[in-house]
Order: sequence, then C-alpha cells, then structure tokens
Amino acid sequence: MRRLFAFSAVVLAACPPAMMPAPDASVTPMDDAGVEETVDAGRARFDGGTVDAGFTMVSATSWCRTRALAGCLRQVRCLSLSEPALDACVARAADACNQVAFTTGVDAGRLSFDTAQALACLNDFAQGSCTQEPRSCASVFTGHVPVDGGCVTANECAAGSFCDVYAATCPYPCTAYRSPGEPCDFFRRCPPTLGCYRTDGGQETCNPLKPVGAPCVDFDECGAEGACINQQCVKRRADAGEPCGVRSGYPFCADEFFCRQGPPPSENEPPPPGTCQRRAGVNGTCAGNGTCLPSLRCSAVITTGTCLPRARRGETCSVYNDCEDGLFCSNLTQRCEPFPGDGGDCNYTVGSSGQCATGYFCQFSATDDRRCARRRAPGEDCDYDQMCLSNECEFGARPDGGFGGTCAVACSLKADAGL
Repeated sequence: MRRLFAFSAVVLAACPPAMMPAPDASVTPMDDAGVEETVDAGRARFDGGTVDAGFTMVSATSWCRTRALAGCLRQVRCLSLSEPALDACVARAADACNQVAFTTGVDAGRLSFDTAQALACLNDFAQGSCTQEPRSCASVFTGHVPVDGGCVTANECAAGSFCDVYAATCPYPCTAYRSPGEPCDFFRRCPPTLGCYRTDGGQETCNPLKPVGAPCVDFDECGAEGACINQQCVKRRADAGEPCGVRSGYPFCADEFFCRQGPPPSENEPPPPGTCQRRAGVNGTCAGNGTCLPSLRCSAVITTGTCLPRARRGETCSVYNDCEDGLFCSNLTQRCEPFPGDGGDCNYTVGSSGQCATGYFCQFSATDDRRCARRRAPGEDCDYDQMCLSNECEFGARPDGGFGGTCAVACSLKADAGL
C-alpha cells in the first residue's frame, strides 16, 4: 500500500476513505449563477482494493490532526489535491486548528466531546460536498459554560448564549442572546431564529424571520436561507431542477449545479429565469472558469475546453483556482507555484492574492511593496492580528513607554486559559 496510509495510521484503526472514479461528465454547463458547488464521488482505495471501514477511532486530543486528514483526503477524492501533496495539506490544516483550546476545554468541563458524532463527521467527508463541512460536524463538541461564565472558543458556551471573542478579556464572556424586541447590533446578537432589523424606522431590534414571499426592507429580515430582493424575501439557494435567477440573480444554484438560462430578450434586459443543472465532471465540456465541478479546472479560459483535475506544482495554469491546494497560479510564469515564504513577493500583481506560506504574513510597506515576513511571537510589535503567531495583536502601553500593538499569548495558551 502506498505511503499515504502509513501517515494515516497514527490516527486511524483502519485505512481512511479516499476517492473513486470521477463523476458523470455528460453534462455540458453554460453560464453559472451559483457560488457554492459539490461533487458526489463515494469512496475507494488508492490501491484498487475494496472500500475500507473509514475512521474508527478519534479523541478530543487528536481532533485537529484527524479532522485535517479527513478534509485533505476529501480534496484528494475531489481531485483538487494530488496524493503526494497530502502530508503538506494536513500540516497546514492542523496548524490552523486550535488543538490546545479543544483539549483544555474538554479537560476543564467547558466542552464535551461526542466520539460517535466525531466519527460520523470524519466519515461524512468521504462523500457529498467538496466545499461544505458535513452537517454532522456541527455537534461534535457541546458547550457547557453558563451565561457570564468564561469561554476560550466560540463553541464553549451553553445553548442560548455565544462567546464574545471581541471582548478585551481572557477568558471571554459567554453572553446571552437578545430576546425578541430587545435592541441588537454586532455585539448584542439575536439568536439564529431571529433577525436584527428595524420595524418602525427606529432602532434595530430582534424580530421574527420572514418567510419566502413576505415583504421586506432589510437583508436580515429573511434569515440565512433567504434574501431581501426588491422588497420581497426570496430563496438564496435552489436545488437540482428548481428555478434559479428569478429575481436579481436569486436564487443561486446550490452545490454542484449551475443556472441554465436562455438568452436575454434584449440587450438591456436580464436573461429569463432558468433551472439548476449539474456541472461537468472530469473530461466533460466546459467554457472557462467556474463551469466545471468546483474541485476541477477548465482547460480553456475563453474557448470551449475540458474539465481536468487541479494542476500540480510546475504545471501550466491560467487563473487563480487552477492549482491544487497550497499553490497559486503565478502571473509571471503561468505555472502553479507554492505560496512565497520569507521575503517572497506577495504583491497582487504576482497572483498570490496577498497570501504567504504557513508561518508568514504579507507585510505592507510605505512603498506599497508587499513582502512575506515571519509571523511574530508574543511580546513582539504588531499592527494587526495576522502578524502574530497567536492571531492576537493587543494595543496599549509598551514596555518602552510608547503606545502600540504587541503580539499577545493566545487566550487558550495562558495558564488554565485565565479561568
């Protein structure tokens, strides 16, 4: 068996799910009106054997790395990542996850960890969406901190409250959601079942969400599943075969679909409503960026092309999302290259969109020449959060008597998180 599964053994009792043949390529997509797409490809082993049992063992202390492995294996399945790049993908994803917060939260009783739900979450990465987190992942951890108690991460608070990570304290406070009719804003939040909007032209208050078809003025009146378009709540997403682009482009097509629409009746009129249809898979016909399944690329930018797996390092590319995870399409070479490291050019003209390799940030300068620099340790000067390894830049008096930003120790890394 290949090297891939030797890496996996540290967190799995059986080989994890991987990929199987590409999805149906019989569909020829037109212009896309959607924004989030998926591919449904099932599971199989790289060596051609039978499907393995998947993830069978995980703990709260290994959550970040195991979750990273599941996500990166999904990228391999979806052809947005090649097998040799798996280890680097896992390292990047695990680095972005705060394992200390999960471990200390469970040990202190602020969180509970559901092993069965965690395994369901991990194994759900082996099928369905290539872009969205499986729904089963939302309930892996449950918060138990009461209102006014101290929290370190967003999921530590009990039902009916949220962790106010913008408060200038460690730990952060668990704050109760506002009740119907109470004033609300970014810091005084309504529960997910209510919207924060004005009903009489005055102050914003928490009010019931409005259904599709109801009159509206503010976007928040229609909730996460709706949008206020031309003073009426409409659906944000449509599924396969449903109408799309009915009102100002809404609803968009969900998942792996695109909105097939006819030509506009005249030059100054929008196209007529369409229906959501599946995008093309590997070897399917495409017509530029965004016309293949989301984890694939189109071989042509303007003319008709073919849907292909994402390009590897050194391979030719045309647009920013042609390259596999961890790479970008260089405007200078038209080839996929790793994100720059220390001193590397991260100007937008290069094509890296201001991104740098793990452990570095894109630093601005007086001449507007952006260069990658190492992220700074606690106690070093900073201007914004992304400059710090902890992602926490605190402003105040400095030891030298001046005033400015200093990289702080992450709240979750302080002794007992300050609790």
